[in-house]
Amino acid sequence: MTAQQRFRIFLVGTEFFREQGGIQFVNRELLRVLAEFARETPTDVEVFSLNDPPGGLPAEYELPAGFQWRGFARRKVGMVLKLEQRLWRAQPHLVLFTHVHLAALAGLARLAARRARIGVLGHGVEVWKKLGVQIAYGLRLADAVVAPSEFTRAKMVEVNGVAPEHMTVIAHGLSAEWVNTFQRSARPKSTGCTLLSVTRLVRADTQKGVHVVLRAMPEILRRCPEARYVIVGDGNDRAALEQLAAKLGIAGRVEFRGELSNEGLCRAYQEADVFVLPSQQEGFGLVFLEAMYSGLPVVAARSGSAPNVVEDGVTGILVAPEDEKQIVSAVSGLLLMPEERRRMGAAGRKLVEDKYLFAHFAARWQRWMEEVAPEAVRAARDAGAVSTINEIRNTKLETREDQTQKI
Repeated sequence: MTAQQRFRIFLVGTEFFREQGGIQFVNRELLRVLAEFARETPTDVEVFSLNDPPGGLPAEYELPAGFQWRGFARRKVGMVLKLEQRLWRAQPHLVLFTHVHLAALAGLARLAARRARIGVLGHGVEVWKKLGVQIAYGLRLADAVVAPSEFTRAKMVEVNGVAPEHMTVIAHGLSAEWVNTFQRSARPKSTGCTLLSVTRLVRADTQKGVHVVLRAMPEILRRCPEARYVIVGDGNDRAALEQLAAKLGIAGRVEFRGELSNEGLCRAYQEADVFVLPSQQEGFGLVFLEAMYSGLPVVAARSGSAPNVVEDGVTGILVAPEDEKQIVSAVSGLLLMPEERRRMGAAGRKLVEDKYLFAHFAARWQRWMEEVAPEAVRAARDAGAVSTINEIRNTKLETREDQTQKI
């Protein structure tokens, strides 16, 4: 089959590999989704990453045939010029901008590839507030806008005027790699009294709520003297949080573990009894999925997208943001009631296995592509089927010719 018959996708993101974070994770998972999609649909993918260097792929990461990688090391002009050139030449069927800040380029895509379908992915807090004129215009030009949660979808409609009929919710899922690592990890015996938070500790993310949990710890310890609090993550706010723990007289009951490998993170979940993160700014909350898959009840804030993931009274307990008394009640109650912990933990594990694994994530995105560009997907699959039939036919003819020659 010819290159023109293949389904052509441009995946345009801010960053895939340079740093760790939720957006980078989703971008990498989208690459894996497209690799799965290409197995049944002949597909060419061109990846444009604003922040990653030109050779930004890790040594162990290999793109499938038909995928091209372009990193621009934060050179915005360079990326825009290359993107424009490739849009004119390749005429992709689908252009997906994986961050709303890149939606300003939707006008360029519309001009240079008039038949392309344009998609934009919003993540969380960045789309909960009024966006700039160029970005808002790009969102209006998009054929389809994706949000990871119902809360973020509603915010994009309410605050930024995205047409509801253009919006789709595609929930995230755990990576297959993380699940495999968890299943391979040894399972340390939990103590029955360990709290766990997993988050970046940066000043810009103070609404993650770690400081609120620290302030609640003295009363939690009064009710559950054996309790200890493990915090995984690092950043420029860690020193201030360590000072707060010392000031509250609980430094001996709080452990800051910093950044961990996947193996170390899985062990931390397996050692814990309750996951707590009363964050007010979760666009989805991948750590909630990790905790639930680990069989932990989750204490989260009744804020942002957390209620879309954590079911109050079923897989965890939702509390008012910044309310130390509610955190004390929820956490100490779970620590003192092991049967309740196990019930919620089992419900959370089942929920993730039923809805939030990579297979579910991939199926949701593949269905979205089929709906956004149905004709191009169908044509590529038909051409691929014809090509396969011709290959089989040619192979049989060659086999017959060989047999004839031998006779």
